[in-house]
Amino acid sequence: VGDFAIGFLGVQALNLPDGAGGVATVNAPVIGGRYWLDSGMGIDAGIGFAFASASTTQEVGDQSTDTDNPQPAAFILHGGVPFALADSQYFVFELIPELNVGFAGNTINDDDLKLRGFRLDIGARVGAEVHFGFIDIPQLSLQAGVGVSLAYDSLSATSEAANTSTSSSTTSFGTSVGNDPWDIFTSSISALYYFDR
Repeated sequence: VGDFAIGFLGVQALNLPDGAGGVATVNAPVIGGRYWLDSGMGIDAGIGFAFASASTTQEVGDQSTDTDNPQPAAFILHGGVPFALADSQYFVFELIPELNVGFAGNTINDDDLKLRGFRLDIGARVGAEVHFGFIDIPQLSLQAGVGVSLAYDSLSATSEAANTSTSSSTTSFGTSVGNDPWDIFTSSISALYYFDR
């Protein structure tokens, strides 16, 4: 009770249009903290972002031309309320209702085409948090779990030159582990380090 931890809370994927009629994905690792209000309930909060920029230089004879190549950017907020349902010396069985709100964007063709994505996840995970006190590192813990979530995705593409705008939205419900075997390490496992009071 009263302990605070910081750590890695998983990777969230945000979708946005790719400018060619498809969908691109931007991954944003979430870093945050956990604070236990009492022996049964805590608070999780985290933030994740990904920004990049690129440029191309073309040289023809004595002249060179620099062209900016904007890359997708993403920003996500994470919140959760972990409940400790059962525990032993190094093990805590937890239920964690959680919420994710994310934004992604990109501009291409000299800021003419604006691509935007929005994601809202509401769900819950159940799993375990294991503290490494048995190897004399009681401050470190790993948690893993599976869960379900209701996700809403909204995509939009706006071209000022062509005076056109396209938008789409998707609502899905399902488990939160992922499609690939390695998704359990990026989406379902997180690491926390607790600071002594």
